Amino acid sequence: MKILIIGAGQVGYNIAARLVEEGHDVVLIERDEALLARATESLDIQGLRGHGARPTVLEEAGVAQADMLVAVTNVDEVNMVACLTAAILGPSGMIKIARVRDPSYMDERIFGDERVAIDLAINPEREAADKILQLLRYPAVTEVVDFADGRVKLMGLQVDDLSPLAGMRFMDLGERFTAIQLLIAAIHRGDQVIIPRGDDVILPGDEVYLVTPAGEEEQLLRAVGVKVTPVSRVLLAGGSKINRFVAAELQARGVRPKLLEQDQRLARWIGEELSRTVVLEGNPTDAHLLSEENVGEMQAFVAAGKDEEANVMSALLAKRMGAARVIATTNRGDYVPVMKGVGIDVCISPRLLAVGSILHFIRKGRVVAARSLGEEDAAEAIEFEAELTSEACDTPLYALGLPRNALVACIIREGTVLIPSGKTTIQAGDHVVIVALRSAVPEVERLLRRRNETG
Repeated sequence: MKILIIGAGQVGYNIAARLVEEGHDVVLIERDEALLARATESLDIQGLRGHGARPTVLEEAGVAQADMLVAVTNVDEVNMVACLTAAILGPSGMIKIARVRDPSYMDERIFGDERVAIDLAINPEREAADKILQLLRYPAVTEVVDFADGRVKLMGLQVDDLSPLAGMRFMDLGERFTAIQLLIAAIHRGDQVIIPRGDDVILPGDEVYLVTPAGEEEQLLRAVGVKVTPVSRVLLAGGSKINRFVAAELQARGVRPKLLEQDQRLARWIGEELSRTVVLEGNPTDAHLLSEENVGEMQAFVAAGKDEEANVMSALLAKRMGAARVIATTNRGDYVPVMKGVGIDVCISPRLLAVGSILHFIRKGRVVAARSLGEEDAAEAIEFEAELTSEACDTPLYALGLPRNALVACIIREGTVLIPSGKTTIQAGDHVVIVALRSAVPEVERLLRRRNETG
């Protein structure tokens, strides 16, 4: 595919890196000479300096032959106009994706209209807030990914020394957990992701990814020794868009969160907008203030302010002072493993979430959704729809020839979620979720393409 990317910031750069890795022809458009130079020097891409919404620049980049345009500058209006211009100058089937951060633009009257030239609008802050809200719904869970329109959940869980999972071989899980269908699709251990096989052993410190049908989450968590307690005491550090989204949704759930913001005018405005949120003025890195607000009694502390360093410091303080669950955000991808390594329970990168949201638009075959797992996007969970002509149909899983580092996590057939065995076959129309290391994804895609595509 030929793909035009507008904006060479972290989102644009990471998207370009992933696409180049997968063999796509990428043209990166950027006004900032230093950002463009960094990208072209480290990636095998074509760079073009210019304003990505201008017709002459898009024409020079080859918009007439492009399969996709991804506009991810820091300016919503530039991204939206770039998609509009590409819709006029590019081929009719071109996919157009825009980063749109201002919630006022996400009006259903606008984006629900087929005349709008944007196939996908990404709001990184909204996606980060949604991720945080999912995690607050399931305390102790490190990751929640939905598939099959929410009918299947992939849940991350940290294994400690007292967990009934610690020390178990995968081949023994079925005998130990007879009341539930337990499938662990992946293990995040240190800096690597492992797709498990029968002889693999779960170790304390592992982060395991459990597959469960929606509605059975609590039963599964209790079975593996996790207490499921509704979160009602939440302190949000920073008056960012992310925390405002989270506070508004918590209010709707009947929770009365606290929000701490240092800027007096912003704090006052938030207090007027969020009437059922207790808005406090103060520095979230002030240990005395956190103590006064009983941070040690909080079931969850969310550090999602605009200041990266303040997020790290306030999260570390909250953890040291006894907050049960600490979640922090950062737009520095290299901060994520460091923050988890010093005791922060969950670290979320809004910009890298945005990168993950674009994945399913660049996949081959009948891909419905794709999500990254682990640090550095080491693995992916991919949902696809099986077609009658696919190699995968009517072949037992043990004979399918999936690569060593890939696993069928579940099959959704006519609304029913199936946890498969080696003898299970995929039927036309099934939705199948596969977890695979990135290195195995091309081979998985080859197996799942229609025969007439593979020749």
